[in-house]
Amino acid sequence: MDWDDLRYFLAVSRAGSLSRAAHSLGVTQPTVGRRIGALQRRLGAKLFLPSASGQLLSPSGRRLLPHAERMELEGLAAERATAGRDLGLRGKVKITASEWLVGSVLGPMLRPFLSVQTELELELTADARHLSLTHREADIALRPARFEQADVVQRELTRLAFGLYASDAYLAERGVPDFGEQCAGHRLIALSEAMTRVPDVAWLAQCATRARVVARSNGREPLAKMAAAGIGIACLPRFLGDATPNLRLLTTPGPAPERQLWLGYHRDARAVPRLKATVAFLIEGFAHLRPALCPPL
Repeated sequence: MDWDDLRYFLAVSRAGSLSRAAHSLGVTQPTVGRRIGALQRRLGAKLFLPSASGQLLSPSGRRLLPHAERMELEGLAAERATAGRDLGLRGKVKITASEWLVGSVLGPMLRPFLSVQTELELELTADARHLSLTHREADIALRPARFEQADVVQRELTRLAFGLYASDAYLAERGVPDFGEQCAGHRLIALSEAMTRVPDVAWLAQCATRARVVARSNGREPLAKMAAAGIGIACLPRFLGDATPNLRLLTTPGPAPERQLWLGYHRDARAVPRLKATVAFLIEGFAHLRPALCPPL
């Protein structure tokens, strides 16, 4: 059986439709349809049943699924075990992190590293989603929580301090918020409601319950830009807020939240030279930035 056919089968089973599977594979929908049709003819079995919501696995498809998933895992493990070990420091390393870390921290710190590692290519993916290290969607991930997978090598890089920020123009118009009055009469710029597992969401609910949310975003950098424009008060990483022109750090009752920042990579790739060099650089770079990432109150 051609593994590539099973790759198309897995994409459709996960996406639930030919069009979404085509998007994830980077091909056209007719191509996906042809590949699935050819696989079904070779197997003599119907793998999907059309429905109003898309493509559902048939009984035969459900029987095939665990075998295809095991083949995928073994193929990825073989790739991780061998890929790049003989290339030295040549090739690509994919790093994923949140958009503000990519834009404000990782990007600016790369120049000295890449000026030495001239044959290395770093691909930075700014994504709130947790891209898979197992499926090689990324080689290195930076996350504000420990990795739960047993096959991930991880270490804490630093702690990230947060604070409340407002622009000079906003404070001139609205005044300094009164936290004893739960910031009554003030405007907040908050994270999207879908982002619930974030410490400052609960913290804001405790100290600014009477402020009105006027805008939301799923990223910290848009929050900083809106706060600098005078739209409202935003909770930002200290590193980002302190570096944004026209923003002032507000004095809050009690300490603002902090988060741990973890670096992780798959254990099968730990001997790959280019990954080892990149990990070592990131550890050193974040050590130098630690005072700015988690400054004293």
